[in-house]
Amino acid sequence: MRKEALEIVNAAIKAADPYENTKRLISELFTDERLCVIAVGKAAVPMMRAAEEVLGDRIINGLLVTKYRHTEGYIPKYCTVIEAGHPVSDENSILAAEKGLEIAGELREKDILLVLLSGGGSALFEKSRVPSEIQQDITKRLLGAGASIGEINAVRKRLSLVKGGLLAAKAFPARVITVALSDVLSNDPSVIASGITERDSADDAFVRSTVRKYLPELEDELQDILYNKDEIKINDGGYYFAGDINILCDAAGKRASELGFSVIHRERDLSGEAREEAVRLIDSVPSSKGRCCYIFGGETVVTISGSGKGGRNQEMALSAAIKLQGKKGIAFISCGSDGTDGPTEDAGGFADGGSFLRMIEKGIDPVRELENNNSNYALNMSGDIVTTGCTGTNVNDITLILTDDYEN
Repeated sequence: MRKEALEIVNAAIKAADPYENTKRLISELFTDERLCVIAVGKAAVPMMRAAEEVLGDRIINGLLVTKYRHTEGYIPKYCTVIEAGHPVSDENSILAAEKGLEIAGELREKDILLVLLSGGGSALFEKSRVPSEIQQDITKRLLGAGASIGEINAVRKRLSLVKGGLLAAKAFPARVITVALSDVLSNDPSVIASGITERDSADDAFVRSTVRKYLPELEDELQDILYNKDEIKINDGGYYFAGDINILCDAAGKRASELGFSVIHRERDLSGEAREEAVRLIDSVPSSKGRCCYIFGGETVVTISGSGKGGRNQEMALSAAIKLQGKKGIAFISCGSDGTDGPTEDAGGFADGGSFLRMIEKGIDPVRELENNNSNYALNMSGDIVTTGCTGTNVNDITLILTDDYEN
């Protein structure tokens, strides 16, 4: 079932490519206007390609911001390219934000700013109210403590000079139109890329509870920044979606059905602790005759307690490998749609009843490696790592459980 699992994942990722949807939306939104374009996120390249193909020399200025090595030689004709750090901002993230603010600040009332957003924008595009080393440390600590993306972004916005609608406010009174590829389960525009074109929707109480939960020692030091939300003006020209988790899961179901599986769509809002979610999902699968494919979507978290290397999907796969030890007729796979899981260049991992033994044969203790958050090493050694390369999209993660005459 490994080959089929990979085939289903690849079909889902292909369907979530934002190029065609972005191209269609831009064609519908614009006629002969001249405008500026800012593309930020892991899918910035295909989204900007679509914009350039439709708009051509109507683009008078622009900026493309994405992860390192994500441009793959693409050189846009009408905009500047900056590759920056993810999941933690770096000096290029600051440079990108400064350039974006400069472009926005030059616009006038009759101008249009088209913003193309995708996942990863929160880290890639950032200028902080605090020194960059403090901002980076706060992000690392929130990530390592298992904070949700909503909690992380709530704090990021209050520390930022571009998030929470501040980029759009800089462009005022120019009209700002946003096209987004959503990696947020609720499709909340204020959360995608920390809402650089949308007002901060989090209230002070939520931000305060998040800081007290994860960063209590910093509350007094940062309270003047964290609990004073800016009042801003935005000329909102509309917010449109070029894709989301539903496209990913629906396409997976279609391909699984074509391969002869009975498809069972399950939850699309996974958000718990990665290792625990893997066990829970496996336990939820009943015994069955024939071939079944259970499809899940979402974005789990990892609370880091060890010194190993991996990502949430790999941690799920390693946990699944332990849970599935010796079982027959069942396989598990979990992958990030962007092709990069956590700080690694791998997309995720696979597990079946033989994964645990393959690790033991390589001299690896799977339980110990899980405790050390070292899923990347364990899965590589057992041959269960999943590598897709940069996919050009980002619409959350997909998890599949395949069964064939399975007894739970």
